[in-house]
Amino acid sequence: MCTASYCKRYSLFVRLSGSILTSAWRLPTRPLDPCWFQTRPKITRPKFKFTKVLKMADNTTSGADLALTFRMACHGDYDSVMRMSEGIYEGKDYLPAFFHSFIDDPDVIVFLALVSDQVVGLRASKITESGTAFIVKAARIAPDWRGQGIDRRLSLHQDQWMRQNRPTVKYKRSTAFSLSQGVTESMKKKMRYIFSMPFIEYQSEPNLWWRQDPAQLAQLDTTGLPDVVPLQDADDDFCTAVQKWLPAGACGTHDGKPVILVDWDPFTLSPANLKYLQAQNKIYVLKHEGEVSLSISNTYLSPSARMLCVQIYAKDLATVLKHLLTHLKDASRTYHGDAICTSVFVSQFELEDAMHDFCRQTLQMDPVQPSKTQALAFEAVM
Repeated sequence: MCTASYCKRYSLFVRLSGSILTSAWRLPTRPLDPCWFQTRPKITRPKFKFTKVLKMADNTTSGADLALTFRMACHGDYDSVMRMSEGIYEGKDYLPAFFHSFIDDPDVIVFLALVSDQVVGLRASKITESGTAFIVKAARIAPDWRGQGIDRRLSLHQDQWMRQNRPTVKYKRSTAFSLSQGVTESMKKKMRYIFSMPFIEYQSEPNLWWRQDPAQLAQLDTTGLPDVVPLQDADDDFCTAVQKWLPAGACGTHDGKPVILVDWDPFTLSPANLKYLQAQNKIYVLKHEGEVSLSISNTYLSPSARMLCVQIYAKDLATVLKHLLTHLKDASRTYHGDAICTSVFVSQFELEDAMHDFCRQTLQMDPVQPSKTQALAFEAVM
């Protein structure tokens, strides 16, 4: 169980007649459940003053009426958070794999929203860029409590905590899933759009021919390119060479520095960040005829499949396929008994259709997301 020594409790009681903070920025870094953004029902405000404390779920009540408390999460909250998250992302939820590491990471702050002792919301944020930025790693609201403004109040509490406890944080970044229209529209109102990337997702079962024998993937490599190799050292010249393959607008941040996506998280393309990312990701490079390309992947186990997330920054289809086949071979050899759901971010929109054809027809994988799906990146100043 959580004790006072491990979980600080932050309380915020809002009177219906009191002042209500204006809606703050929303910062998801993975595709979010559009139900989070259901419109709260309108309530006619009485002319007299009273305090209302809600003790149980009531979908007709404004979020401003809820007696919410906020506190830091701890390892003992795992079961409560998992119950709240049941069924999210159709069995491909990332939080079960990362919850405990979030709690252990000193740069990740995990807030819970509670009504009485019931956990009704979560928001986990990670400090990045040497303490000057933060991104939200996870955010969700219990199904019975959605549409009542709880996530907005969690976001306000989070921002206030950052300003008070991490004063070096100057801006926040986020990504949104283009199919979650409510999330995307909300983001556009609160943050500045930076860029977008095509997002392709396919699943392969263990009995697929190349999954049973990953060496057969070599037969599909008709590019004639040299092998991709693990990244050793990255300097400013390397990052400059890769930068030319980033999406249009990727340098449109407040400081003008290029940004890449790594499993939905926006990071500045820099030697320091690439060194940091090597600890949790496989990073490959290909140098050929004076050009440099970069790919980054990580994997984790979700309730229904092993997730493989691959980002590829390269000039043409042949180079992109060379990188993709290497990551698929690695994952298939290591996780030969798992169904693998592969998410691929490519930096150039003109390659999207060819990538779908290759995954569907050549690799014979099953599509998970429709074509023309995008990941959108946003930024806002604190």
